[in-house]
Amino acid sequence: FWKYSIPVGDTCDHPLVNPFGPGTELVGPVELDPILVVSGGGDILVDRIRDYAEKLKELGKRVEYAEFEGEVHGFFTYDPESKASRSVMDLIRKFVTENSN
Repeated sequence: FWKYSIPVGDTCDHPLVNPFGPGTELVGPVELDPILVVSGGGDILVDRIRDYAEKLKELGKRVEYAEFEGEVHGFFTYDPESKASRSVMDLIRKFVTENSN
């Protein structure tokens, strides 16, 4: 589906898709606020999402990664009243509270 989000003829190394790919601005020197990364364990992109969080951590960014076993991409929007979705909301609330000035 990335081909619908990037310029025609570009690849998945386009900066919109791969912020760590060739030809992208270096993320290392950029000061970033703490980042919360959430993924479903059954998400087709789980490996890519996990790798994104790990690379940010390697660059010294403050990252919290949470993976919800067995959940799919966007699970918290499909069933917002589920136990997993409520856990995401609790996690977001806690993250914002702990990282607010």
